[in-house]
Amino acid sequence: MALVTADEFELASKLKSNLSSFGLAPDSCTYSILVSSYCNKNEPNEAKTVFDRMLENGFQPNVATFTTLINSFCQKGRLQDAYQVFDLMAKTGCEPTINTYNCLLKGLCYVGRVEEAYELLLNIKKSLFKPDIYTYTAVMDGFCKVGRSNEALELLDEALEMGLTPNAVTYNTLFNGYFKEGRPLDGIGLLKQMKERNYKPDFISYSTLLHGMLKWGETKAALGIYKEMIGIGFQVDERMTNTLLRRLCRSSRKDDALLNDVYEVFEKMKNEDCAIYPSTYDLVVEAFCKGKENDKGFEILDEMIRTGYSPRTITFNVVVRKLCIDQKVDKALSVLMLIHKDRKASRSTFNVLINELNRQGRSLDEIENIFESFGDEESTVFDRCERLSFKVKLKSATLGRSQATKRKKPIQQKLQLRLECTKVLKKFLKPNKIKSKHFLVSKGKYSAINPSAIERVNA
Repeated sequence: MALVTADEFELASKLKSNLSSFGLAPDSCTYSILVSSYCNKNEPNEAKTVFDRMLENGFQPNVATFTTLINSFCQKGRLQDAYQVFDLMAKTGCEPTINTYNCLLKGLCYVGRVEEAYELLLNIKKSLFKPDIYTYTAVMDGFCKVGRSNEALELLDEALEMGLTPNAVTYNTLFNGYFKEGRPLDGIGLLKQMKERNYKPDFISYSTLLHGMLKWGETKAALGIYKEMIGIGFQVDERMTNTLLRRLCRSSRKDDALLNDVYEVFEKMKNEDCAIYPSTYDLVVEAFCKGKENDKGFEILDEMIRTGYSPRTITFNVVVRKLCIDQKVDKALSVLMLIHKDRKASRSTFNVLINELNRQGRSLDEIENIFESFGDEESTVFDRCERLSFKVKLKSATLGRSQATKRKKPIQQKLQLRLECTKVLKKFLKPNKIKSKHFLVSKGKYSAINPSAIERVNA
């Protein structure tokens, strides 16, 4: 027994095989230990082999050994084998216990034979055996798995009338049933009832409820469960916390009052070093910007980038638009520069920025210092070229709008766009050195300068 307890099962099995060499023979206890050990290793076939040898050698298994083997087959869904062992109990004169029946009930429910499980429960009640809370919980779980939570609730009421004391597992079975049936709010009433009866919900109770609320879009109810969990001292896992925060962000589009909750959950995640997913960051930034909390949105965007995440283009666009609406063009330009580094900003974003510049009566030449603030004298040619290339794009967007109004011909647009690019390139190259390779052409238009070509010239 000591070897089995110490998880040295192979050594124990070898010792059993060599008992005869020491003038010893295995007894009933030896076989029972081996049967139990094989069952614990989830190897019912090997356990049954030892069990049969035990019977062949004239030893009588006790009820615990029978029940252990029955339970092992039930956990595998092998009800036919389980019932064969159960029938052997009657043949050998071993009386089952309520625990033996509970194993059969769980096995029947595991394979979806709920009606048979319920019939067995009725037979148990008619017999000399008294069902315990595990008996009822097993059948309740079967009903919940097939979408019959109301019948499971009736069994709970019946168990209470019999004076049985439900445990957290009993209630968790119902919580899970309501969740699967799309009735998570019914779980709130059950939780209240559970606490009124002085039964203590555990971590699984709350996690199941929170998962159900999030799954079925009950964001405010999910927030209430989350706050209750935090108040008790439970740690909500990062996956569900990220899901909750994203749902709060989406809900805040129609309810600005939820922004405070967004900020609280977000700050708590940071303070507890809970991983914040990139998709969550994106939605938090958008939520604050759309909720007229642009400064917070801008700060979180900056934090997101410093963390090493790359925001979506739509996130950048939202921030730029909101900053322009608040007449914070300098910050909007800063954000647009960040977009330019590794992606293409949308035309609508440029349009919003240009409209605000026009409204304020500011020319592109007046904001030269803004572009230069993105680097110093030690900046590489490539970095400086990146800033000026962005300036070309902004000028090109402005030019494109004015030309669209005047309806100039495409050839004129090409020439003027190249002229804008050439003005920028003169900062790096002598006029006679500027060639077509220094431009990036998109759809026949000189839309930007080519930094790599400039690097080669200046190397």
